[in-house]
Amino acid sequence: MNEQFDPVTRKHVTERETFESASREEQQHVVERLHEKGARENAPNFYEKLEHEQDEKQRELLRLSIDIAEAVDQRGGLALVVGGYARDEALRKFGFEVGSKDIDIEVYGLSIDQLTQVLQQFGEPDTVGASFGVIKLRGLDISIPRKDSKTGKGHKGFAVEGDPTMLIAEAARRRDFTINALALNPLTGEIIDHYGGINDIQNRVLRATDFELFKDDPLRVLRAMQLAGRFEFSVEENTAELCRSIDLSELSKERVGEEWEKLLLKSKKPSIGLEVAKNLKVLEKLHPELDQLRDVPQDAEWHPEGDVWVHTKLVADAAAEIVRRENLEEQEAYVIMLAALCHDLGKPETTATSNDERIISHGHSEASLPMTQKFLDSLVVSRELSARVLPLVREHLFPAQNIDPSPAAVRRLAHRLHPATIQELLLVAESDQRGRALPFEGLPGGAILLRRAQELSLTMSKPTPILMGRHLIEMGAKPGPNFSRILSAIYEAQMDGEVSTLEEAQAKARSLLTQ
Repeated sequence: MNEQFDPVTRKHVTERETFESASREEQQHVVERLHEKGARENAPNFYEKLEHEQDEKQRELLRLSIDIAEAVDQRGGLALVVGGYARDEALRKFGFEVGSKDIDIEVYGLSIDQLTQVLQQFGEPDTVGASFGVIKLRGLDISIPRKDSKTGKGHKGFAVEGDPTMLIAEAARRRDFTINALALNPLTGEIIDHYGGINDIQNRVLRATDFELFKDDPLRVLRAMQLAGRFEFSVEENTAELCRSIDLSELSKERVGEEWEKLLLKSKKPSIGLEVAKNLKVLEKLHPELDQLRDVPQDAEWHPEGDVWVHTKLVADAAAEIVRRENLEEQEAYVIMLAALCHDLGKPETTATSNDERIISHGHSEASLPMTQKFLDSLVVSRELSARVLPLVREHLFPAQNIDPSPAAVRRLAHRLHPATIQELLLVAESDQRGRALPFEGLPGGAILLRRAQELSLTMSKPTPILMGRHLIEMGAKPGPNFSRILSAIYEAQMDGEVSTLEEAQAKARSLLTQ
């Protein structure tokens, strides 16, 4: 390690003097401890990783990282891998199945101009972010250490100043949590840990790196939520108390949405992140429609797991397992996760006690729609995705309440769901069924609904109209107000199974044209 950026301190000297004055038995004990520490704080270097990497794109990034690190070293500087990649290398040492592909490099000892000169031998550097100390090159982000000073509200209210002479420990202070304050030397595999990040990984805890700097960016509270869910960590209590004290009102919806997307798509148990969000008052401050699910009772016969909040967390976990089982692409997985999370948002409004003392929530599916839309808007979910999530929420009880649906009912269901699909609905309904403290014995009506949908070729689409406007024109009809009336009537007849061929549709249309 280049001592210019990670200097020997008085503490190091004292430790060495103590070691030299100790007995041989004590020295052996220290050596054993250091070996254990070395095993924890060293990862495969990039030369080793390159030998075993199969993905050609990742091999190219590893090669380029090595070339840059060697070139920086020749100029008297030091290149370290920071951020998620360094964190994930440490996580893997403790059995976590993670793997960042994005490599961020922080270069010490070279000015931004000197760094640009070094990088030019490997391609044309993109210096658009050079004023902030960041350069992009062939898929890598390369930067010099920098300081952030809070100057105003929002995530853009910072003055950024690069400082190539900064110490590694000082640069790491600006990271949100200790597990993200790690750095990795790509040439040696050494993990540099100034703030106890490896211990916190071992103890599965999130801890703020620096309590004063942490407050500068409120998004870090949301990052606590999604990191806790992804890695199944708890939040250290002083850090949690700090998070609860931070004003979240200046956060942009786009940034909030990005953290929710990471939580729902990258967590095997998103319930952990959801509970953290509740405990850190994220739900109270930003998403009251979710916060209101707490303490809403449910009928113990159907929901022995507890209140609606407990059920929702279990459903989210079930959905996370299902989207992985089905190997869904990212956007479809996000639709399923959002629908699973929002499916019971209408229960606080509709829950009541019946005359026979049963807890009921009639109409909660429909009542969930405005609350779902509010939540989706708070995350800036696109109109396209919202249009798929909302009908899944509205229809989530259909498979359980329609054990033997008729072909007409299946056609109408596919139409109501569009642009969502019956296939997606079955995944949401299964999540709902699994999210109860009851043995899962299959989805009531699910197999029959799926079979009927397959027979009708409607698992992934709505019914395609048999009769089109061009057919009416071919029949001699002139475009006009009657067109839409006739087409709608024929489509309704098609949904009910009264017409199934073009000839039948045309015959019915002729009778309507004469009316």
